[in-house]
Amino acid sequence: MAVGFGLVICLGLGVPSVLGDQTHGSGDALAASPAALETLSAARHQVVALLPDWPEGKVNADEPEGSAVRLAPDGLLVTADHVLGRAAGASVRLVDGRVIPAEIVYRDAETDLAVLRAPRAEAVSGEGLTLSARDPVPGTPVCAIGNAFGLGVSVSCGVISAQGRGGIGFNAIEDFLQTDAAVNPGASGGALVDARGRLVGILSAIYTKSGDGDIGVNFAVSAPLVQRIVSGARAGTSVRRSLGAHLRATPLGPQRPGLTILDVAGDGPAARAGLRVGDVLLAIDGWPVRTVAALRGRLERADANGKLTLRRDGSELEIMLRF
Repeated sequence: MAVGFGLVICLGLGVPSVLGDQTHGSGDALAASPAALETLSAARHQVVALLPDWPEGKVNADEPEGSAVRLAPDGLLVTADHVLGRAAGASVRLVDGRVIPAEIVYRDAETDLAVLRAPRAEAVSGEGLTLSARDPVPGTPVCAIGNAFGLGVSVSCGVISAQGRGGIGFNAIEDFLQTDAAVNPGASGGALVDARGRLVGILSAIYTKSGDGDIGVNFAVSAPLVQRIVSGARAGTSVRRSLGAHLRATPLGPQRPGLTILDVAGDGPAARAGLRVGDVLLAIDGWPVRTVAALRGRLERADANGKLTLRRDGSELEIMLRF
């Protein structure tokens, strides 16, 4: 998919699988002490290779494998939805090489997230990873853990480059962390963890000018967005939130950019909050929004409060949404 001057690539895999584990990477921020290495090792053992069960004749040769992450406290597995593609089922390959079936519980193409369940008696040992309640700030050391190129689960480390990336063009709903930790095809659905072993994001895609290799501009779905989708999967309910308005990005110019409200649904949250046609939505919960995908990403986060910053008749004001 072309975006700007580069290519965006959802992380697939195009080489045969070789069993094995490895830890590597140029970053050493999380590997400075035995305790940090122990924490990272424990996190690595909560990531597995994901093997989609393709329908006959429908194998996706470009991405036959991916990764999945075991979550605390119930051991559900979360991955990137595009890894499953047309697959009707899936299996996971454990660290010791065993392959066990997994049930697809929930799929959400708009956020590129999916939830699976593996038999508890045979599933990954350990308690699973805990989702971080908030985004790490730029410069925070992190490690990416995934099944890169089908070689087995491996680790690479770097830092958070940016928060709240949206409107890039991957998904209808986007709230990404950007990292320079090396991420390559096959790692999609893997874990981005902090120094305490908390899951801060699910690896989703890379941005590159050519080819499909890592150039240090990589994206993971934020933990608060993952939390909301997984909570919906556990409850068996839809988690989608809607503003109840049609929007269009403002043109570039001297004013602060945002989203112009073109129409307001009569019974939606926007109408109940008093939003009007012609208002310009500038931010939600203090975070600037310039694309519909980014706005939807912030609305769907588990920690969303719904505080909107608007420009109306030349002045800025704040309005609270009621979901």
